[in-house]
Amino acid sequence: MAVLTFRRATPLGAVSALVGWHRRRTVRFLGWADDGAALTSSRAAGYLVMRVGVGLVGVLVLALLAYGLFAVVAAVASWLFDVRLTVLDPDQGDGLTTPEVLAMVPLGAVLLYLDLMGLVGVGVLDRAAAARWLSPSRSERLEAQVESLTVSRAELLAALDAERGRIERDLHDGVQQRAVALGLLVNRARRGVGPDSSGALLLEQAAREAELLVTDLRDVAWRVRPTTLDTHGLAPVLAELVSRSGVPASLEWDSPERLPAAVETTVYYVVAEALTNVAKHSGAQKTKVRIHVGRACRDLSDPTVHVTITDDGVGGAVQRPGHGLAGLSGRVAAAGGTLAVESPAGGPTRIEVTLPCE
Repeated sequence: MAVLTFRRATPLGAVSALVGWHRRRTVRFLGWADDGAALTSSRAAGYLVMRVGVGLVGVLVLALLAYGLFAVVAAVASWLFDVRLTVLDPDQGDGLTTPEVLAMVPLGAVLLYLDLMGLVGVGVLDRAAAARWLSPSRSERLEAQVESLTVSRAELLAALDAERGRIERDLHDGVQQRAVALGLLVNRARRGVGPDSSGALLLEQAAREAELLVTDLRDVAWRVRPTTLDTHGLAPVLAELVSRSGVPASLEWDSPERLPAAVETTVYYVVAEALTNVAKHSGAQKTKVRIHVGRACRDLSDPTVHVTITDDGVGGAVQRPGHGLAGLSGRVAAAGGTLAVESPAGGPTRIEVTLPCE
C-alpha cells in the first residue's frame, strides 16, 4: 500500500547545521553524551520546537535575574547616596534606610536562589530536549546491539575456524610426522632383530600400534578441519564424510560447485555433526544428505543454500542446551541461516538448514 508523505527523510542543510551546533553546545557545556543518532526531519523539527520553548524559559529567567541585579544596584545607590530611582517606590522622597536595606536582604537572597535554580532547570530542560529528540530510540539501540552481537558471533566463529585450521596443521605437520618417524624407526629395529628373538614380537606390536596411531591422527586432523575443504572445496569433503559415516549414507548434489568459504565451512560442520548424531543416537539403517544451491551463487535470484539430512531412525531428536543440535543451531544462526528439526517419536528425523549464499 502506497503512503503519500511530504516529510523529508533528512532535514535541510541549514536545519542540520543549526541542530548540529546545538548538539555540540549541549555536549560541551551541559555534559550531554551524544550517541550520534541519525538526524531526520521529524527529529530536527521536534528538537527545534522544544528548544524554542526552553529558550523562552531561559530568556524569562535571565530577564528576572537582570531585573533583580538592577534592583540591588538601585537599592544600594538609594541607601548610600540618597538617589531616588523609580524601580523602588515612586513616592519615596528620601533614600532607603539601613533597616529597610537589611529587611530586603533575606527576600533578595531567596529570589536570587530561585533564579539560579531556574537557570539550572533550563540546563536540565535543554539536556532533556537533546536526549528526547537527538538520542537513538530504544528500538534503534536494540537493533544496534543485535547487529553488534551478530558481527561478534560471526567473528568468533571465524576465529574458531581459523584456530581449528591451525590445530589441523599442527597435527598434520607435527604430531603426525613424529608418529610416522616412530613407525619407521620401529620397522628398522624389526629388520635388525632376528625373527626368533624375544623382542621381535614386541617390535611387531609396536609397529602395528604406530600404524594405528598415524591412522587415528589423520582421522582426528581431518575431523578438526579437513585440508581439502580449502584446496578442493566442499564436494569431495562431503563425499568423504558420507563414505566414513557409521550409518550407510548417500549424498545428493545435482551440480557441485565452489561456494563462499564461510558457507562451505558451515555446511561441512552441519553435515559432520548431523551424521555423528545419526550414528550415535538414531538407530537408523540409512541416511541421506541433500544439497540444493539456489541460483544465488550464479545470478542472485535465490541467495540461499539448502542442506537437508534425513534418516529412518527412531526419532525424538530435540535441541537441548549443551547438546550437538543446539550448538549446531547457534553456528547456523551466526552464519545468518536457520535450522529446523522434525523428529517425531518413531521417526523419521529431518534436519533442514538454510544458509545465505554470501
